[in-house]
Amino acid sequence: MQTLPSFDELKHLAETAPEALEALRLRMSEEIIQQASPAMQPRLRAQLSHINQVIARGKNPIHTNMLLRAELQQQLQRFAQSLMSPETITEHQADVMPFRRRA
Repeated sequence: MQTLPSFDELKHLAETAPEALEALRLRMSEEIIQQASPAMQPRLRAQLSHINQVIARGKNPIHTNMLLRAELQQQLQRFAQSLMSPETITEHQADVMPFRRRA
């Protein structure tokens, strides 16, 4: 597995070749997924896809970091909720309403 470059190298890549930094992120993510068990790989790919969608919404690097931080905070809250009161994770509070045709 490829080792993560130093902070200074990553900073230099971000400043001079952001596309190379993005390629590195995707390549290392793929390596990590490949090393996971086959049962976990689909979930990890889904998670990576979700992260890519969050990154795509970012308007600049700071905004992207704030979006990713908010996403991580939300997932940590769900994790804490599942540990503290697992029964609430499967509760559904939506009301299903039938469609009605207009006369």
